Amino acid sequence: EIAAMSVTVFRREFRNVFGTTPSDYVTTVRLNEARRMLDTTDLPLSEIAVRCGFYDQSHFTRIFTAERGVTPGQYRRRHSAS
Repeated sequence: EIAAMSVTVFRREFRNVFGTTPSDYVTTVRLNEARRMLDTTDLPLSEIAVRCGFYDQSHFTRIFTAERGVTPGQYRRRHSAS
């Protein structure tokens, strides 16, 4: 309603402009924030998951691993070692 277009048209226009779907964009933003938090905080993974909008730690771990190729815990250990 705000954009004065249907959901289908919005998705199509969003993809044309940004090269990705709205849901993939939101997931990317969430993952980037989670990565930042893994880099800069000692918060538990469960807290990072909730703060970044994931349903729970399991969901966060599944999505993070699929996108980054390592679990959040592995990412944190590898980054802190370097």
